[in-house]
Amino acid sequence: MKPRYRLSKSKILSGIQCPKRLWLEVHRPELAEESAGSIARMETGTRVGELAWNLMPGGRLIELEGGFKTAIEETTDLLGTSDCPPIYEATLSSDGVLIRADLLEKNETGLRLVEVKSSTSVKPYYLFDCAIQQWVAERSGYVVESIELAHIDSSFIYPGDEDYEGLFHLEDISHDVGLLKSKVPEWIPKFTAVLEGEMPYNEVGSHCRDPYQCPFEDYCSPEDGPEFPLSCLPRARAALIEDLTSEGIHDVRDIPEERLTNETHDRVRRVTIKGEPEILSEFGEYLKSLPYPRYYLDFETIQFAVPIWKGTSPYKQLPFQWSCHVEKTEGEIEHEEFLDISGEAPIRSFCEALIRTCGEEGPIFVYSPFEKTILNKMIETYPDIEGDLQAIIDRLVDLLPLTRKYYYHPAMKGSWSIKAVLPCVAPDLDYSQLDEVKDGGGAQEAYLEAIQPDTGEARKEDIRGKMLEYCKLDTLAMVRIVQFFSDQFEK
Repeated sequence: MKPRYRLSKSKILSGIQCPKRLWLEVHRPELAEESAGSIARMETGTRVGELAWNLMPGGRLIELEGGFKTAIEETTDLLGTSDCPPIYEATLSSDGVLIRADLLEKNETGLRLVEVKSSTSVKPYYLFDCAIQQWVAERSGYVVESIELAHIDSSFIYPGDEDYEGLFHLEDISHDVGLLKSKVPEWIPKFTAVLEGEMPYNEVGSHCRDPYQCPFEDYCSPEDGPEFPLSCLPRARAALIEDLTSEGIHDVRDIPEERLTNETHDRVRRVTIKGEPEILSEFGEYLKSLPYPRYYLDFETIQFAVPIWKGTSPYKQLPFQWSCHVEKTEGEIEHEEFLDISGEAPIRSFCEALIRTCGEEGPIFVYSPFEKTILNKMIETYPDIEGDLQAIIDRLVDLLPLTRKYYYHPAMKGSWSIKAVLPCVAPDLDYSQLDEVKDGGGAQEAYLEAIQPDTGEARKEDIRGKMLEYCKLDTLAMVRIVQFFSDQFEK
């Protein structure tokens, strides 16, 4: 009896991650909530895939306008010719499983399959992907001579003028894929049965984000769960969570005293049970000792899998915006900012404007080591201004490890991110009130839209205003954090 549901490579991979995800993708797709990161990753994958065609020039693209049946027929007809060109998105099906191979080349002894990924290395789960492709191709009557993975070469430096030769690194994975191929016949009946049955039960766990974030995670998360779930334990090992759960413990407040060996975990447990924040006066004492002027600094950056600016590399963090609140004397605060949405490389201008604004003395507050990392990268890029950039680095004061050491509030639920701390110390500042751009991911999306040639000037200005408002709130948040802990010392 023919199965009611056709499996595809992507569906099998969803089933391997979580059978419930597979079932929901087919039966309740309207419940999916794709994250901005997932959407961006798919768009990047499309761009990378098209550039990879240059690895096999002169090929033929199999479109889907006529449906999968027509695509399979077109692929089969091409493979039946003696002078078969390379095929992009070759479409084959066997035993109810459909594949679309990124690149396929026919030679005298068999097929060469190339799977294209936008990552910078071979990930273990890519082998499952390729094993399915090889199995279907062989079941369709073809000899697969080799299977390779083309991934981004992070050492590539873009020379400009749309020249992407050398962007990809090819790695032969035929041996490892061959070892997994025997698993495919086991997956087919297993996941077919999943689709034909009732929705499976799976608890939310680490698998919801491994290897990709599941778009059904919010749907699967219980609304009536504990107020302080075990996920409040920062960076807790999966084994610890499993052990506590097996003991019937689901809320941090129910963990027995001396059960946790990690000092930070026990602090979270202790303060959460107490129900009041823990503030150590040493934090405020240290802050009060710092001189003026004071600077509060935040960067926004973008990464391109496919570089668009000459001299840059794949996935390099490239800064395009900063915000800086300047406190000349106590309570006397001004604001400076930089944002370039022209589409031209903004990096040098970013650095020069920052050097001018930060002057030569006074602490520069940041919230994480991120700004230091970016500045060090900028020194590598612009050695002629190394001294000025290093002088800024030497003045950085990272508030994150200080806050983590000296403060915890139960409402933070195990996170010391600025967005977790801010509602506890300055509840009048609210990121949720921002329009469109509310986090770093939103800033990146907005920037990408702003630099597109077809984005109108009115829309560009609208985006610009929202990006400036978001970044300004990040540095104002640091101002308020410093004020809060300084006030605690005075009390």
